[in-house]
Amino acid sequence: MFLLTKIPKAYLVVENYSSKISMSLKEEIYEELRLTTDELRINTSGYGVRTFGIMINDTRIADNDILTVELILGEEVHRMDDKEDVYALTYQKKNYIDAQGKNNDELSEELLENIDLLLSEFIDQYKEDNE
Repeated sequence: MFLLTKIPKAYLVVENYSSKISMSLKEEIYEELRLTTDELRINTSGYGVRTFGIMINDTRIADNDILTVELILGEEVHRMDDKEDVYALTYQKKNYIDAQGKNNDELSEELLENIDLLLSEFIDQYKEDNE
């Protein structure tokens, strides 16, 4: 559904809205994003019109605590029907982590594993789309 062509520059963002994940992980997550963009030769210096990032949220489903981790790419796009410029997610992939009974270290480790998986899938698709 998403096409990953023509991404010369992006602005990196990590948003942690979870009470279960320490803010101290943000820098490690930024570094993973930087390694990914470096591998794909996407410039991340300064500000870019595209936002490439990770969003982390707490969710509650049927009395279960769930951690949601999303890899997103957002940018301003031109709608064809009304000719308006709007901000849209042009890539989104998410994973869910069952947080029940897990301590902060276990959750942090599982979160980083999920981020690595999301970034790996992004890299594969980016390379395929840009062959």
